Amino acid sequence: MQQAKLLFEYSPWFIFLCLALGAFYAFLLYQKEGPWGKKINYSLAVLRFLLASTLAFLLIGPFLRQVNNTIEKPSYVFAVDNSASIRAMVDSSELKQIIDNIAGIKDQVTTQNYATAVRSFSNTEVDPTKDNITFDYQSTDLDGMLKKIQADYEGRSLAGVILLSDGIYNQGVSPTFSPYKFPVYAIGVGDTIPKADINVNAIYYNKIAYQGNKFPILTEIVSNGLSGKTIQVNISQGGKTLASKSLTLKSNNTLDEVELFVEAKNNGLQHYQVTVSEVAGEFTAENNRRDAYIDIIEGKEKVLLIGRAPHPDIKVIRNAITKNDNYEFILHIPGLNTFKKDKYDLVIFHQIPDVSNTAQRLMEDFLAEGVATWFIIGGQSNLDYFNRVNGILEFESGSWQTDRVTPAFNPDFQRFIYDPAYQGQLNQFSPIIVPYSEINIKPDAQVVLYQRVGSIVTKKPLLAIRNEDDKKLGVLLGEGFWQWRIQEFANNQNHESFDDLISKIIQYLSSKEDKRKFKVYPINNEVYDTESVVFETEIYNNIYERIYDQEIDLTITDENNTQQKFTYNISANNSRYTVTGLPHGIYKYYASTVLDGKKEASAGEFTVKALQIEDLNLTANHQLLRSLSIQNGGKFYYPDQLNQLADDLSNQRVQGIIRSSEAYLPIINLPWLFFLLVTLVSVEWFTRKYNGGY
Repeated sequence: MQQAKLLFEYSPWFIFLCLALGAFYAFLLYQKEGPWGKKINYSLAVLRFLLASTLAFLLIGPFLRQVNNTIEKPSYVFAVDNSASIRAMVDSSELKQIIDNIAGIKDQVTTQNYATAVRSFSNTEVDPTKDNITFDYQSTDLDGMLKKIQADYEGRSLAGVILLSDGIYNQGVSPTFSPYKFPVYAIGVGDTIPKADINVNAIYYNKIAYQGNKFPILTEIVSNGLSGKTIQVNISQGGKTLASKSLTLKSNNTLDEVELFVEAKNNGLQHYQVTVSEVAGEFTAENNRRDAYIDIIEGKEKVLLIGRAPHPDIKVIRNAITKNDNYEFILHIPGLNTFKKDKYDLVIFHQIPDVSNTAQRLMEDFLAEGVATWFIIGGQSNLDYFNRVNGILEFESGSWQTDRVTPAFNPDFQRFIYDPAYQGQLNQFSPIIVPYSEINIKPDAQVVLYQRVGSIVTKKPLLAIRNEDDKKLGVLLGEGFWQWRIQEFANNQNHESFDDLISKIIQYLSSKEDKRKFKVYPINNEVYDTESVVFETEIYNNIYERIYDQEIDLTITDENNTQQKFTYNISANNSRYTVTGLPHGIYKYYASTVLDGKKEASAGEFTVKALQIEDLNLTANHQLLRSLSIQNGGKFYYPDQLNQLADDLSNQRVQGIIRSSEAYLPIINLPWLFFLLVTLVSVEWFTRKYNGGY
């Protein structure tokens, strides 16, 4: 429906002036008769009057205000739970018949002046008549689906949502917890009677194991209707059984646990399968298997602490380091235990070099080898010798005068992330003893902790680190920090902030600096088979500036040595590449590019895990669907009641929404007005010429 109204930029009373001007102009021009008769003279005067009046009329800015009213049809959305649990419970021919019936209902309400759409968990519209609903989605979030529909139809007339589902959800919250702004008509499919079935509910294992050790895998098994049956729990790799154990099932819905040990033989990412033997009468064997992906590493990072003498500080460092299974702590105190020469990732010197030159030769050997080092200053430290060897800072005074300071975290430090909540707890720590001296620190050193004297944060470092060529160095200028750990436990009943600080320092100093010019790595080393694998690409020039516009060749190899090859380019706006559709398993990748005429390569591994939550529960929950419908003003139906659903939807009387839009059109822009003016001028000119006028 369209409505129009004539408006003016100036007062409409000027219309009379326009008419007067047109009449006056026509009178002046045609007050005398020409070589034509009086009748023609009056006609020419009328034409000139119309032309002049119209032109004057346009000067007062007339325009049309147009109001367009349209009626938006009310909508029905057919939401289809296309999860794999429905396919496992409902026969395919029966499921096809249900979908065909829903397509018929959709067509019927469409003819009754309703808009319709069919949604699935992919949040895209589907056509049920083209068999493109595959029921293979690996998770069910009913609440998320309904909220997405509600958001998409906000401000529109949504007559209702017809939800086809088995009532099982395994992600998000229960849909009965949220009120929706539309009626929900639920169609319940699947069997509500528990099936005789065995289900590998979960497996538990450490993600990292060390080569040569045995590691446990704990399997949780839930069974129903099969009590007293004996099953076999196996762990295999590449088709070879590594461990096995028999289990007699207990009563219905009782949790059974089986722990098996596997020897870590090969290093790298390893794929193990946990399977439970199938039992006669079992509903499905799809949920009798789980996959475990474990990173087998050759050995732990070795951290050596050489101390002048036993000290409480050494104990708290040991406690923080040994909380991480990736690290092995070795303590050497000359005169108290023997030292075994080995390859160490980090050496900590506690009050060494000292005034008695304890372990001086050993310290010099490690410094010559370029091992990452961490010096901890104490009351017995030799500051003159320390100045010569530490590589980070220098005391101006070599005498042992002391001060008592507390730690203050440097807000500009960015080499690693230390939780802001933990930073605040540092303010509560008690003072420790440090050398009292002016300190000259290397320009490229990074201060982690400053010295706080009373309430004043000084510019003197308490803890600092530095990268010297390919070696990392650290210095802590004080002893007595064992009190911090004890004090934190007294305040918070944990040691989290202290242990995290020590762990971060150890991890940073012991890690090897990656100086490669070309790096390709997945953003997440573990993804589910419903997700994409996203690769980040970094390329650097000779001065380690990021460069782009390089072509990358990427090869992905699965466990069967099947390769997929990709080629892509990176830019400053997008340095990532996405690979989709990989089935579960362990993959190796190899990426290469040509940089300055030389081939550069980067390789690694990642894991694609199967999202198996749809197999955990195969008992339909129609009571949830019934409650959901009642709460939201709808009804619950079984598949054989779809005719009743069609009648109920047809009997609904839902009003559409009137949408209004305004448009302002200056009359001078109307095409017909131009042709009117041309016609008036042309007719007048032709008449004058035809009748002998000038």
